[in-house]
Amino acid sequence: MDVIPPASPVFNKEMEEAAINALRNERYILGESVDKFEEEFARYVGTDYAVTVSSGTNALHLALLAAGLTIGGEIITVASSYIATANSILHANGTPIFCDINDEYLIDVKQIPSKISKRTRGIMPVHLYGHPADIDEINDIAQKNNLFVVEDCAQSHGALYKGKMTGTSSDIGCYSFYSTKNMTVCGDGGMVTTNNEKLAEKIKLLRNHGQHPKDVHTILGYTARLNTVNAAIGRVQLKYLPKWIEERRKIAKKYNELLLDVDEIILPPDDSKDKKPSYHLFEIKTKKRDELLNFLKENKIICLIHYPTPIPYQPLYKKLFGFKEGGFPKSEELSAQAMDLPMFPDLKDEQIKYISEKIHEFFNR
Repeated sequence: MDVIPPASPVFNKEMEEAAINALRNERYILGESVDKFEEEFARYVGTDYAVTVSSGTNALHLALLAAGLTIGGEIITVASSYIATANSILHANGTPIFCDINDEYLIDVKQIPSKISKRTRGIMPVHLYGHPADIDEINDIAQKNNLFVVEDCAQSHGALYKGKMTGTSSDIGCYSFYSTKNMTVCGDGGMVTTNNEKLAEKIKLLRNHGQHPKDVHTILGYTARLNTVNAAIGRVQLKYLPKWIEERRKIAKKYNELLLDVDEIILPPDDSKDKKPSYHLFEIKTKKRDELLNFLKENKIICLIHYPTPIPYQPLYKKLFGFKEGGFPKSEELSAQAMDLPMFPDLKDEQIKYISEKIHEFFNR
């Protein structure tokens, strides 16, 4: 058996030709492919508007600014995520207020009301690993308290909540096209989705130095545009995305069937009536995480850990806010026990079976 990687980003001939065509025939910045990518992505997810930016982090940052976050405003988010979630709040001069996670590894909605203060301006749930958060409940809380909601969809391309794509039910959705995501632009890139025309226009201003028309700068903006060649690649990737998501779901189903009898591991949440995950990662939990990780590596199966430290316990956040261990117990448990099995659309049945056999072998020793 050859080494099985944790992920396998796709770059094929069609994407190569799209990239070369864009380089030869379009403006390098904000070319025609950017406009078309935005139109096609909005159509795919089901929003009126989509605006490209240079990264998923910038998507979150500019979304917060466009929604009206000002200095000292608080944003309620989740302790278990990639650090960019919380960093985007700091970039926008806000203050992150953390909730712990629930049994689905997502923001515990029950904790949100107790975190709301007179300084709270919004809520930023994360659809972690491609699993949809409880958006209806979050939106209800937001509406009752006059708050905005920005969905962090960096890992949830193609995930469905009550039949709708993540990133479409709240004020703003923010996607990442980093190289290991469900779809990529072969470099950094991001997208902001919304049904609010004013918010979309504000994002367009913010990403391009607050400039409109040319050489007229009405607000303080940033260099946060998506390169045309990346957009051209993204357009091709988007065509494949529905098929890739279905493959991820099939792989998750096979993992679940093959590993259901292993009592020592906890499998990720499965499909439900309201939620259809897109399985950016297939995350399992086990108290023997580190030993299993090393055993699988010895057997040519490369697994990763996302994320070994909850955001509040990162040195930056301890220094800024004085967080101490013990405040977010479920996030701590996830960080100590979680690992993700290989997950990518081209993962073969025999590879999945081999991974399952080695996991059984480890726990049956």
